[in-house]
Amino acid sequence: MKKINGFFAMCMVGVFAFVSCASAPKMKDVSGPTEIIEHKGTAFGVAQPNWVQEVLFTSNQKALQKALGIDKHVWVVTKQGENLDFVSNWADQVEARAQISASIKQGISDFVGAHLVGDDGDVEETVERYSARASAITVSGLNKEADWWFRGITKADKKAGREPKYTYLVVYSLDEDLYQKQIKKAFNGEDDKVVDDLIQYLMNYTMVLGKE
Repeated sequence: MKKINGFFAMCMVGVFAFVSCASAPKMKDVSGPTEIIEHKGTAFGVAQPNWVQEVLFTSNQKALQKALGIDKHVWVVTKQGENLDFVSNWADQVEARAQISASIKQGISDFVGAHLVGDDGDVEETVERYSARASAITVSGLNKEADWWFRGITKADKKAGREPKYTYLVVYSLDEDLYQKQIKKAFNGEDDKVVDDLIQYLMNYTMVLGKE
C-alpha cells in the first residue's frame, strides 16, 4: 500500500493523536511524528471523518455529538495492535461494554469523592455504596454508530525495528433519556438532588476509553 503524502499527518500527543495537515499544525513529543501508512478510507480516496478529530483532540461530548450528527450519549472505545481483525473484533465484542461500564463506575466514584463531604469514614462508605449501585447499570440499548482505523508507525518505533500498529476507534451511543433512567433506577432510594447532580456529572464525563 503506498504511503499517504499530503493527505494528513498523525502526531503522538501523550498517547496518540492525529489531524489533517490542512487543518492543524503538527505536534511532536518524544516519540516523534507518526507516519501513516494506510487508513480505512485509503483504498477509496476518502478523507478522515470530522468525528475522528473530535475524539482525539477535544474529547467533548457535545462537539462529538455534533460531528456525528446524533443526539445521544456517546462513548469511544479504542484499541491498538498489529492485527486489524483482532483489535477490531476485540474492541467490538469484548471491550466495549466492559470499558463503558467501568467508565461509568469510575465516573460515579470520582463524583462522590469530589462532591460529597463528611469525615473519611462516611465518604468511603458512600463511595462503596454508590460503587455497588453502579454495577447495576447495564447500559442496555447501546448502539454502534461508527468506526475508523489507521495503520502507522512512529520514528522511534521504526528506528527500533518495530512493526507498524493499527489503531481502531469505535463509537457507541445510548439514548440520553434511557441512560438517565438506568442511572435513576440503580440509585433509587438515594437523595434525589445528589442523583440529579450525579447524572449531570456523568453527562460530560470522559468518553474516550482505552487510549494507549
